[in-house]
Amino acid sequence: MKEKNIYPDLILSSTAVRAIKFAKIIAKKLNYEKNKILSSRDFYLASVSELINELRSLDSKYNSVFFVGHNPDITSLANYLSNKDIDNIPTSGIVAVEFDINDWNELDKNKGKFNFFIYPKMFYDKFI
Repeated sequence: MKEKNIYPDLILSSTAVRAIKFAKIIAKKLNYEKNKILSSRDFYLASVSELINELRSLDSKYNSVFFVGHNPDITSLANYLSNKDIDNIPTSGIVAVEFDINDWNELDKNKGKFNFFIYPKMFYDKFI
């Protein structure tokens, strides 16, 4: 994320232990204050429409929002927003979707532009 110069204005996370742990790792690496991570039990096993409603309620002051969630919900959400066909976002996988909107309440199906998809196994050879 640092290499791509992408930093969060807000990190949202499920309250699940692994999700919070990953959100804190991201926060630390990107100099985001861990105590500013907003976590909610509502992000666990939420439907795409529930997640969209949560995102639509965000303050427009946030331009770059990171969302740490669970499968199959997170994969469905990424596909819904970007019209991409990602089969599965693995643990610690990151999908970046850009939106040309002025307010989060404009968020809707296929409004996003797929930017990139990375996951740990892509970098496996670098560490062997």
